[in-house]
Amino acid sequence: MKRRLALLLQFFILCIGIQAMAQARLVAVTYDHVLTPYEQFDKCFENYPYAGDPADYKSVIKFIGGISRDAHFVCLNYRTEDPSGKEVIASGLLALPVGRMKGVVSVSPMCREKKMAATVNRWDIECLASMLGYAVLIPDNIGYGATQDEAPALLMSDNSALVAVHFREAVQEYLASLEKPLKLPAKTIFFGYSLGTAGALATACYYHAHPELKVKLKALYLGDGPYDPSVALEAALALGVCDYMLYPAIARGMNRWMGMNLDYNQLFTGKVLEDFDEVSNCVNDMTELATTYGQDLHTYLHPDWFTPERNPEIKRLFDGFKSMKISVDRHSLPRGLKIYLRHSAEDRYVPVACTDTFREELRQAGYYNVTYFRDKHGNHFQEAGRSLIDILLLALNN
Repeated sequence: MKRRLALLLQFFILCIGIQAMAQARLVAVTYDHVLTPYEQFDKCFENYPYAGDPADYKSVIKFIGGISRDAHFVCLNYRTEDPSGKEVIASGLLALPVGRMKGVVSVSPMCREKKMAATVNRWDIECLASMLGYAVLIPDNIGYGATQDEAPALLMSDNSALVAVHFREAVQEYLASLEKPLKLPAKTIFFGYSLGTAGALATACYYHAHPELKVKLKALYLGDGPYDPSVALEAALALGVCDYMLYPAIARGMNRWMGMNLDYNQLFTGKVLEDFDEVSNCVNDMTELATTYGQDLHTYLHPDWFTPERNPEIKRLFDGFKSMKISVDRHSLPRGLKIYLRHSAEDRYVPVACTDTFREELRQAGYYNVTYFRDKHGNHFQEAGRSLIDILLLALNN
């Protein structure tokens, strides 16, 4: 009898072990390096030359450098799912401050060329918050980093949220494996800029719907984003210009992950159609592509985009855009959550109508603790700089 009980106990322990192995996220640590605050500022101006002359920020750098800390930059490979539900090995960057962690900044990355992915650069601009004591988590979206051979899953916020949740689990596994184990604080600021806003919003909603994960939503900051992709597209068509070669990449991603089997001949025209693989793969700088091929949407979008009828293929794409909208109701987020929005009226990447519409949706859903910085002037890059300053101030004051 005792032998049977012992065998049963061993079997039970084995099952628990197998289950734990199946649930493990972390696959490998691929990079670990320490940067000082001043080295982080050097990377800022190296990777983002439009930020301006470092001399203009001398006093700010001196102030922050005097109160900030070094940080470990760790690249992790981990298990998650692509938009089709298939398990993949993805990557993400952890910026871990030296010393006690004040909280977490969970970042949903922007859309950009693949060489600018956080794990490729082994740094990103949002990591500056690590100098102020926050652990910064930046997962590469599907199509970047370890999954760079795939089409980017742009605007697919549900998958962006899942990737972010799984990456946080992998980070916690990594921290628990250290010689002196650490644990991520529950307090979290969710941040997204441009196409990262929908992912940040979806991630915040996910954690609010799963209180058992014990992640405390401290604030949600969203800058210049397309919360409803169909509103963004209609606004861009009305404006007639876009300073970013964005729509071919989005169509390519939707074709891959939503199985739409799109006929690009009915969506695009001219040189962009001829060079579609080159302009849609997110390998080349999309600002430079817009300069080369034209910022006027009439030069590369099919003429039917600008007619009331629109052809069936355009209508299918619009339906796909509408399906990617995040609907926010009174249960989506904590009622008293601090929500910060920013957008420039001069943004020609993502029109300001997107945030105007989203702000009204929040109001109708009963979210009143919302601060909206609607700037009269500033392009998409200038707004990114303002958003960065905002998130650093949030980290400094919380």
